[in-house]
Amino acid sequence: CGAWGCFDEFNRLKEDQLSAISTQIEAICVAIKARDPMVHLMGRQVDVDFNAGIFVTLNPAGKGYGGRSRLPDNLKALFRPVCLSVPDNEQIAEVVLYSEGYATAKALSTKVVSLF
Repeated sequence: CGAWGCFDEFNRLKEDQLSAISTQIEAICVAIKARDPMVHLMGRQVDVDFNAGIFVTLNPAGKGYGGRSRLPDNLKALFRPVCLSVPDNEQIAEVVLYSEGYATAKALSTKVVSLF
């Protein structure tokens, strides 16, 4: 099976590090898309597993998050952006309670969320 890597707060790397890593990530992604069984990384030929995945998390550059830099455009093009938000725990609890057959799920959901 392929390895999956998740790099947390990827944009905290220095710009020269981001540039160096982006060329390697780009080479891996190109090899996967082209179904090429080998990729050249740091002077070595490496086997490519087509089930591999690379994921990164970012915090906004600026906006009170110190030490973050913007990703280079060539690296941005390799990833699909996904925005995350805070879940509505009361609504989730309400739906779960209704699905279990509770007739007063709306009132119970508030109590369940405050309890847990």
